[in-house]
Amino acid sequence: MLACMHYVLVRPTHHGQGIAGKMVEYIKEKYKHYLYIELMPEERKNAVFYEKHGFRIMPDGAPMFLANYENKI
Repeated sequence: MLACMHYVLVRPTHHGQGIAGKMVEYIKEKYKHYLYIELMPEERKNAVFYEKHGFRIMPDGAPMFLANYENKI
């Protein structure tokens, strides 16, 4: 089985309090029996945070997205 986590968001006024780390650890514990827990950090610079929690960058992975803005403005 596969669990997907897009990214973790914490209100800027609460940064540096360990909240995001606790949320990631909670997710890891909740889905520890899954074969994979995948995530897609919004920016490459955020990968360091997830690496501290045991995640690794996929060697052949490629981030992709499709944006449909025409009907949203």
